[in-house]
Amino acid sequence: MRFTSLTDIIPEKANVLLSPERLLLEVPQGLYHTMAIVMLIIWYISSGATLFSNKYILSHLNGDALSLGIRRIKFCFN
Repeated sequence: MRFTSLTDIIPEKANVLLSPERLLLEVPQGLYHTMAIVMLIIWYISSGATLFSNKYILSHLNGDALSLGIRRIKFCFN
């Protein structure tokens, strides 16, 4: 069977692939989406690393808590 145009292959329905109902049914939402889980795992790992690095700096290197806090805030907003 030879196709002569794109309308022979795809039926003429308005927004079949982009309809909101189909999008909500077929695309995983919230924490069912794999990318959300990956980002959550990355966030937890980086938070843990920050927590333990702060603990190390304050305990073993005799760092000042105020200067550490100010530097962390300044680093976040730059």
